This record gives sequence, structure tokens and C-alpha cells, in this order.
Amino acid sequence: MGSLPNIATKIALALVILVAILVVSFALILGYFTLTAPETSQAVHIYDLELFTTGPLENATLLVPLPSYYDAATGKNETVVDLSRTSFENFDQDTISVEIEEVNGVPMLKIAADRIAPLYTNRIEPILAMPGENESDLPQPTHIYSDQYSEETPVPVAMELSMYDTAVDHEIDTRTPLGKEPLFMPYRITENISGSEGGMDGDYYLSEGASGHLIEVPFILSYDADDENVLTISTEFQGTNQWWVLGWQSNSYRERIRHEFEGACNGTYQVRGVLITGEGVY
Repeated sequence: MGSLPNIATKIALALVILVAILVVSFALILGYFTLTAPETSQAVHIYDLELFTTGPLENATLLVPLPSYYDAATGKNETVVDLSRTSFENFDQDTISVEIEEVNGVPMLKIAADRIAPLYTNRIEPILAMPGENESDLPQPTHIYSDQYSEETPVPVAMELSMYDTAVDHEIDTRTPLGKEPLFMPYRITENISGSEGGMDGDYYLSEGASGHLIEVPFILSYDADDENVLTISTEFQGTNQWWVLGWQSNSYRERIRHEFEGACNGTYQVRGVLITGEGVY
């Protein structure tokens, strides 16, 4: 039977070996994460535009703000939106032109047509599969479309334009993007908002640690429409850094502008929006 000093020596040696194994394992894991995060990291720009009108717009020209930045190399304001890499949904591109046009040195999205008609569809009710039924054998819902509201077609359908760009060549400054990253231009900051503990600030939700600004951006619109017509334009932009460490991690800043224009329009309209910064993991 071994003596107590020998047993104590063996226990101490085992503890030293265990600590050494833990230290090496920790170093390997830390080294793996150090390599993994840069290898999987990417910066992304996400742009979306939705447009819906309750009735037709005649002789329409819509100039909508775009996310842009000042490029010192060219001495010009440049937009990150590339229409060749943008997807369109419910846009009749045979009758509606979409292009980027400079207005007072600022790129804007120009949507123009002799007539922009609304689009409505029917309400699709879900069909539940009964026990033993195969979902593929169930009748498929049929969409019906119309250019006017009716009991048969009560659901409005928006024209949509979107871009998801992973070719951003730098880490995005998501905490302080003003003057550094693309923003809807030209903008004016009207109020600062803060959500250090998270929660609602007026109409906007802020995650913990995020902050932001209320902004105003001009829309230049010209079209004829009935007095009761409502044109709704919603546009959003987001800059995100993302990487993989035991799951996807990210941080971002985002802008959102939404407004309803009533009746005919002919002029420049200052529209309120929000810029939220510093969301996510840092």
C-alpha cells in the first residue's frame, strides 16, 4: 500500500498535467476562434424599396433618395446601389423606367412612367392537411390580380426593388457611420435618440447599447392622381459586419424611411426617417 506522501505527489502531478491540458486546449480553441472570425467575416450592404399606390399615377416622375457617400478619389457623391445587381418584383419594366440620376450632385433613384397602375390580388386562405393527407395532393391556391381594389382582389401588392451586396471592401463603421458610410442623401439630422438600456423610443425600437438620429431627406415627386389617392414609399438600407464564432455574430447600422403621399404631387417633400447605429455584438 503506497504511503500518503506518494499518493499526495501523484495527485499533485495529476493536477499539474490536467492544468497543462486545459491551458493547451484553451490556447488551441482561442487560436481556432482567432483564425475563424477573420476567415468568415464579411461586410454586407442591404437595400430595399417598396412602392404602392391605391390608384393610378399619371405622367409620373419619382426621385427617391439613395444610400450614398462622398468619394474623395473622384470628388463626387457615389451610391452603393448598382441596378445591374438589383432584383425587381412586380415592376413592369416595359412601361416603367428605373435609373440613377444625379440631382444637384447627389445620386437619386428615378422611377418614371406615363402611367403607374396599382396592383391588387385576392386573399389566399391556408388549406390545412388532414391526418393522412399528403400536402402535395392538396389543391394549390390561385392568385388573381387586378389594377383596382375589389372584394375579390382586396390585398395590395407592392412594387419591390432590392439589393444584397457582399462585395464591400472594408469593415463597416456601424457605430459612427455619419460622414464615413453610405446614408440616404442629402440628409438633415433633426433629433438624437438613445437606447442605452434598450426599448422603445417613440415609434422606434432600439436594442441595448444602440443609439440613433431622426433625419429628414427630400423626395422629389411629380404626378397626377385623384385627391383620395395614397402613394406609399418605404425604403431601407443596412450596413452589417458579420462573422462566424459558434454561430453567426454581427453588428450593424440601418436607416428606414416611410411616408404616405396623398393626392397629386409636384415638388420637393421633406420626409422623416430614422438612422439606428451600434446594434449587435462588438
